[in-house]
Amino acid sequence: MFKKTLTFILKILIFVPFLSGLIFFTFPFGYAQDISFSPHGDSAIHNRWVDSVFDKMTDDEKLGQLFMAEVSSKWSQTDNRFLNVESLVRDYHIGGVIFFYGGPVRQAQLTNRLQANSKIPLMIAQDGEWGLAMRLDSTVVYPRNLCLGAIKNDELLYELGGEIGRQCNRLGVNIDFMPCVDIYDNPRNTVIANRSFGSNINNVALKASAIVSGMTEHKILTTAKHFPGHGNTSVDSHEALPVILDSKERIDTSSLYPYKYLINNGINGVMIGHLFIPVFDDGKEKTPASISKNIINELLIKKLNFNGLVFTDALQMKGVSSNYPSGELEVRAFEAGVDVFLMPSDCKKSFKAMKEALQSGRISQAEVDRRCKKVLLAKKRMGLNNVSNIKTQNLYEDLNNIKARMLARKLYENAVTLIKNSPSLLPIRDFSDKKIAVVSISKDGGVTGFENALRRFYDVKIFSVSKEASTSFVDTLTNELKTYDLVIIGLHDCNPYPKNFGLTDNVVNFLDKVAIEVPQTVLNVFTSPLALTKLKNYNDINSIIISYDDSDFAKDVSAQMIFGALPFLGQLPVNIGDDFKEGVSITTESFKL
Repeated sequence: MFKKTLTFILKILIFVPFLSGLIFFTFPFGYAQDISFSPHGDSAIHNRWVDSVFDKMTDDEKLGQLFMAEVSSKWSQTDNRFLNVESLVRDYHIGGVIFFYGGPVRQAQLTNRLQANSKIPLMIAQDGEWGLAMRLDSTVVYPRNLCLGAIKNDELLYELGGEIGRQCNRLGVNIDFMPCVDIYDNPRNTVIANRSFGSNINNVALKASAIVSGMTEHKILTTAKHFPGHGNTSVDSHEALPVILDSKERIDTSSLYPYKYLINNGINGVMIGHLFIPVFDDGKEKTPASISKNIINELLIKKLNFNGLVFTDALQMKGVSSNYPSGELEVRAFEAGVDVFLMPSDCKKSFKAMKEALQSGRISQAEVDRRCKKVLLAKKRMGLNNVSNIKTQNLYEDLNNIKARMLARKLYENAVTLIKNSPSLLPIRDFSDKKIAVVSISKDGGVTGFENALRRFYDVKIFSVSKEASTSFVDTLTNELKTYDLVIIGLHDCNPYPKNFGLTDNVVNFLDKVAIEVPQTVLNVFTSPLALTKLKNYNDINSIIISYDDSDFAKDVSAQMIFGALPFLGQLPVNIGDDFKEGVSITTESFKL
């Protein structure tokens, strides 16, 4: 009995220190010591670095943290526009800047100078929904979201998020205003288009979450946008205030679904759209969501339990700036629950208006302090407590390394979609004495990389058609195409917007004519799949490929798929009328040597 008791005591003495050590070394001890939760019930939590910075700040410095100004690396360091931003950093203590068009080396140089002039490290943002190339030259171009929505393997989206995050880190960018999680449920939408992952709410949520997860690993703050959903409108909020007439039930089950998913998975930022939604805000004023207490404070913060940073969309946009003057606009946004004012039309005027609102008691210093701490905490999470100069040496090579470029190709290999294939034309198997014609339809009537890539596989005859080709030219060409066993058409130089998708009447008439009169046809659409809705006879085309855009990779991989060197793997991310439903996917296998 004594031996058993002694053995038990020895086991306890050994196991307890082991368990304590395991907990001690595996739990993020520094984080646990550093943070305690604030009574406000959101992400404004106390942090050693945050508190040490905050305690030394003046009231003006605290207020300045809520502003982000626009800058462009097209501006020189002596440009008055850049000097104005520099004065905002130095004299108005703004919390960050958002970079627009330019180049990476120039942006790095301007970033270094702005950071050197800022007492508190700046948030450096980019609006890069499909990577840095959305705004910067000399960077890798990745597919737009609609193309990404066609990929079945979400691990590739996670890989993309990681790569974009790596590139942002290398360039000193710590916020990327993405992902766009608007549901593409209105084919007349003039602003979302290929910025959306598609019309399936689950697919949108999963794609966005995968990208966010990859970027978060590199400490990049992301923002789901445009809350509570910009999908079901045909008005561009850059130009006017869109009105969303959906019911609360539809908004809750559709538009809000990706936000709920991302919030539950810990996204740290949400951008509010300039949208009027009558079911949330009644009355003649038509209150935009970006200054609506009902939408921001009641819906996003309280009902959806979001405790990260709330950003406005750009406050220069006419959807909100047309009806509210600079200054009053920012005060109303603050009252509604916004933490960061993005691109005010006049930062100095807005700053002054916020100070006046403080002095009059319209807003409280305690609330400014709380939101300032939220911004500082976000900066800590981005690693801005240890900011350093961006090295410009080898910057281009680092941003454009082989892995980054090969990932772009891999994404297209998994996205290009075969939505119709009758009678099993693709991939082409029988090469015996087959006469194949290839037609390139482009703005200037030139031949692209797609047609040249097809020529590598087979001795095809290439024809080119300008979008302004005459009726007589089209008729003559159609008659000649009838003599071929197979005609492959590449539709190039289009756009994703629904007015006409860049299709001229001449092109539409030619394609409708070929669909009826040429026996065996393959159409490869290098733009939005919804461009097909402009054709009357697309159902008479034998095989239809959606390649989504005119990138070099899309042209090359789709040519390989036609001849079986690569398999078709993609799925349709949107509905095309009643004929092709979202999720359509005809997969093939590549030929084995």
